[in-house]
Amino acid sequence: MMFVLYWGMLAVVLVGMALPVGLRHRSLPQFGKALLFSLAGVLLPLFTFLLSGFMTPDWKGACRWGWVDCFHSGKLALTPLVLWAMAAWYAVEVFKAKHPHRPWIILGLVVGAGIASVCAVFGWLTVHVENPRIFLWMLVPTYAAVWYTVSARQSVKAAGFSLRACLVAAGSSLPLWIGAVLWSRRVYEKLPDQPPSCFIVTAASRGHAAVVGPLVPVAHGSRLSLANTQLLAFWQLEARWQTVAPRSHRRFRRVYGIVGPQVARRIRHPLAADLVYLALKPAEWGARLLLSRLFFLIIVLGHGFGRLIPARSRPKAVGQPF
Repeated sequence: MMFVLYWGMLAVVLVGMALPVGLRHRSLPQFGKALLFSLAGVLLPLFTFLLSGFMTPDWKGACRWGWVDCFHSGKLALTPLVLWAMAAWYAVEVFKAKHPHRPWIILGLVVGAGIASVCAVFGWLTVHVENPRIFLWMLVPTYAAVWYTVSARQSVKAAGFSLRACLVAAGSSLPLWIGAVLWSRRVYEKLPDQPPSCFIVTAASRGHAAVVGPLVPVAHGSRLSLANTQLLAFWQLEARWQTVAPRSHRRFRRVYGIVGPQVARRIRHPLAADLVYLALKPAEWGARLLLSRLFFLIIVLGHGFGRLIPARSRPKAVGQPF
């Protein structure tokens, strides 16, 4: 339900950005073009900018550049400037404003080009790009930096803005840049000295005992841990997943190993742990269903029933076996 609601809200925002252009030109192709430009120039860069805050290392030893690696989170202090820059870019590139040379538009593009360029360079220096998916992720801030810089340069040249005005715009954003640096240093100071072993479900089990309990000692890996029934269900499901489909399990652990500690670190108060525990309940029920003997029996019976079908009546396999 939340998945549908999330994508539905994004679709509404995207259509709302493109609709004024389509209505003004009374043209479906213009509406489609505005839709694509709004997605590529506003929503994708904004989504990447905000979500990259979770790419901060989860302990100090993983920070190759010290507190600088925590700029993934600290740069969120620049969000007001990012929204200003995207509004200016939208006015020029999508809405095609009648007066594109207004100071707020030109200076917004200049500030946006600076932020996009810094974020792109910072990302390439600090993010591991061995994973092809991370490489594709980095393409978004890269093309955004180029696109915003070209747009800012063209607008400054067409409006005849002086270098002094651009420097004044850059200087006006200095307090937020200082705030981003201070925020980055604060995040680094709060990082643990040892790699954390606490992930989301483990953090959720640290709520009030009346909600998440009872906790029982369980041998997990090479040590004795306290776990509730929810955590046990996910551990059992992961063990079976690793046995049945090791390739997809490795992909899941690669992503979860990055996102999991970042989310778990923010679950500090017992009340927050209670809410996360309750939110994970549907996933826990799904895990128990997958682990149940009834589900296993259905799979076995379905496989056996498939063998009873004559070979001629079976549909031909297409592509590689699953």
